[in-house]
Amino acid sequence: METREKTPPWQWNELQQIGTDYASEEEVAMYDRRMRKIRDIDAENAGMLDFLRLPPDGAVLEIGTGTGAFLRTAAKRCARAAGIDISEVMLRYARSRADEEKLQNLELSRAGFLTHTFAPETFDGVVSGLAFHHLPDVWKAVALERIHRILKPGGRLVLLDVVFDWKSEAPEAYFERIVSAAGESRPNFIRHIAQEYSTLAWIMEGLLTRAGFAIEQKRAAGDFLMLYCAGKGL
Repeated sequence: METREKTPPWQWNELQQIGTDYASEEEVAMYDRRMRKIRDIDAENAGMLDFLRLPPDGAVLEIGTGTGAFLRTAAKRCARAAGIDISEVMLRYARSRADEEKLQNLELSRAGFLTHTFAPETFDGVVSGLAFHHLPDVWKAVALERIHRILKPGGRLVLLDVVFDWKSEAPEAYFERIVSAAGESRPNFIRHIAQEYSTLAWIMEGLLTRAGFAIEQKRAAGDFLMLYCAGKGL
């Protein structure tokens, strides 16, 4: 279980809202439906669970649990499914959906990458989807070291996030191209590029390796969404 501890004054305040905020569970439900129109959420979740290879008595943590869709799927395949998020609204929505499905082994609490206080070697798997870009790179490094610490030996991390990689293209041309292809999400994506903290592929991979992870798989979905599957050694 988690316990609260005093946050040092020099630490990044991850409880501040970065990006789109949601004022009500109804707005979260609308977001959930919108995402399911453009992404195969159930297939993504099944794929992440297949990579994690959780034992029936295993424990998994989702950081930035959002609507709780992954966590509800995971709770049906392992003994303990824990989710943390900085948004009280998201947590209420996730709890209501879990209660609808009568999932007794699913636990939720308000915390993030830097403020959770799970004990070392608690989880067999950790998952985070589209939340890591809320941290500047310095704090991404700290967060990955903390994730490595709470994973059991042989545990795995699945990280899905916006990661930029313009390769030989000019950065300006790359951003113009991906914004132009964003459709109705164009305003949100413009704000994301201008104000949020998505990093570059070579930086992300260096951060994972420096934290002690071995990147076992990486997969691009389009020009800016990356899925990393990484393991902690025995």
